[in-house]
Amino acid sequence: MDPVRSLAFFSAVQSQTVPAAGRQQWTLAPVAVPKVALPLEAFKYNELPVGAVKPSANSWLLTQLQLQANGLHGHLQDFWPNVQTSTWIGGTSDYSNLHEAGSYWLNGIIPAAFQLNDQRLLGDIGSWVNYILSNQKLDGWLGPESTPRVLWGTYPALLALRQYAQANATAAPTVLNAFENFFVGMNNMLVSGGNGLEEWGIARWQDVSVVIEWMLDTHPNGHDDMYLNMLSMLRYSGMSWKQYFTNGVFPTSALNHVDIKGHGVNVGQAIKSEAVAFRYSHDSTDLDSTRNRISMLEQYHGRASGVIGADEHLAGLMPSRGSELCTVVETMYSYEYVYTILGDNALADQVEKLAYNALPGTTSENMWEHQYLQQSNQIQAAHMDPNLFATDGVNSNIFGLTPNYPCCAVNHGQGWPKFTSHAYMTSPDAKTLYHVLLSPTTVLYTLAGNNQVTVAAQTNYPFSSTINYSIASQQGFNFGIRVPSWVPSATVTYSLDGAAKQSIAANSAGYAVLSLGSGSHTLSVNVPMSIQTQNRYNGAVAVTRGPLVYSLDISFSTTVLNQYAVSRNLRSQSPSHRVQLSSQDLQYSPTSAWQYAISTSNLTYNGDSETVPQYPWSDSPLVSISANACPITWNVVSNSADQPPSSPATCTGNHVPVRLVPYGNAKLRMTEMPTF
Repeated sequence: MDPVRSLAFFSAVQSQTVPAAGRQQWTLAPVAVPKVALPLEAFKYNELPVGAVKPSANSWLLTQLQLQANGLHGHLQDFWPNVQTSTWIGGTSDYSNLHEAGSYWLNGIIPAAFQLNDQRLLGDIGSWVNYILSNQKLDGWLGPESTPRVLWGTYPALLALRQYAQANATAAPTVLNAFENFFVGMNNMLVSGGNGLEEWGIARWQDVSVVIEWMLDTHPNGHDDMYLNMLSMLRYSGMSWKQYFTNGVFPTSALNHVDIKGHGVNVGQAIKSEAVAFRYSHDSTDLDSTRNRISMLEQYHGRASGVIGADEHLAGLMPSRGSELCTVVETMYSYEYVYTILGDNALADQVEKLAYNALPGTTSENMWEHQYLQQSNQIQAAHMDPNLFATDGVNSNIFGLTPNYPCCAVNHGQGWPKFTSHAYMTSPDAKTLYHVLLSPTTVLYTLAGNNQVTVAAQTNYPFSSTINYSIASQQGFNFGIRVPSWVPSATVTYSLDGAAKQSIAANSAGYAVLSLGSGSHTLSVNVPMSIQTQNRYNGAVAVTRGPLVYSLDISFSTTVLNQYAVSRNLRSQSPSHRVQLSSQDLQYSPTSAWQYAISTSNLTYNGDSETVPQYPWSDSPLVSISANACPITWNVVSNSADQPPSSPATCTGNHVPVRLVPYGNAKLRMTEMPTF
């Protein structure tokens, strides 16, 4: 019988710092807990198992995932000690005693390997998974040992192994058995006063809760009460995000000090906390809290690119304050998860905005370098002393191997693969397939009634309005294409099997749903886009079209600050394994003017893209918008652009034509500019 206590009578109380570990340990003190119950609430939209959705052939998304696999994230295991000789595979390297480096890396590299069917990566992750599972301790513990043990570092590994089990049916029973043993041991730790909890585990309880709920959904094996009690204990002994995101508690301006609750990555992960909890609380106020916190984050700390302003901690609205790459990918995953619970169309819009702007905007075009912090108004990427970042360092916005702190090097890899995994979902009865995140993706899945369906989307979206589908099914089914909330009149046009174009309005859930017969079909859908402007900080504006945010592109010169690796044979089997390891620290210095105000009149779109280059997010953008601008006085403060001058700004010279390009293509950029 499970060692379950009437748990839920504990809350986190900080105890002394463990000298050898340098981290705060926590114990649990009694507290009253609301009633929780099974069964878990059903998802509004069911995600598909990892591997069911892949990038379409010859698509820009396939290119992007291949760039990541052939770039930094796909080669960390070959040269970077924190992965190459990770404590997760019996080595001695880790950048912190939280043991998160290896688990972060697995959380992104596993789905990427299966989506690309990359034999090199599949071999690497297979070795890692085999080592982790074969070295499970007798009490169920998975991962590196430490004194005391730390639960947080296991959470990304559990999310990673869950994806491995979804993608590899042969390995699934072994993973499920390992999880069962791990959670029995973890439950013993929790009911013994919260052993293994420290401030990061306290803050990030929702991540492990996702995996525990998955066990209840797929493999409870008689542990229903134990899992339910664990969920409740984790929530009520963890940070109360529901309380934090309330008026009078939530910070409405920049935090210029260390604050674990206001830590940007914690906040990004916490977006989903009450949506996760709703499945067992059955409390509709948890859903209200979720919607409310999303609104609060946008109102007080949002960016045009969709990311939260947090240069370590919440940073307000000023567009020269930073946003961490880890925050980008964790926020993406939170929105992807929350969408499965709430189904709000705006949530999928947010995922696309992050994926198509903030994510590529903070990595180099070949994905060998990344920033720790990006800026919406970014006039240089350099060693900045002084800088505007409250608690982050002088190298936070250079493009490099591990600028400022190593976490983003290992964690950024989950962004594109998880985006791909969530591109399609099904209705709860598995009779309707939905294209949720518009993208060049292909899905192979069996719907209800043993109806095997294949849908391949060929498109240059978001650089184009047209999506062409090739569809095959054994039986008829309903197919829904999401109509983003920015589409005029929520209406798209389509042509089925070459017939005349028709208009179709989105239903209340935001989908244009077509009933398709069995067999093969072609479907062409046009998602109309128009240029729009957003009111931003201090009266500035941002320009958008569809999911893309457009920025003034600043030309730059590049200085190599450090070179970390050179060409060498990574694998001795054949010359084909010889790759160019080119991780560098790069400084970008502006070579063109950036002090402009723009006119929002006569903004002109220059046409959809018909081809995809080698690097989709390079300095040769696929699309652009022409605008009129004029030079203005705009000061530099702490090596960054000062806040945007008030509008209307005073021109100091003649009007000039300028080109606005997608945010992700402009590594130096002005995104929020005053008008004249």
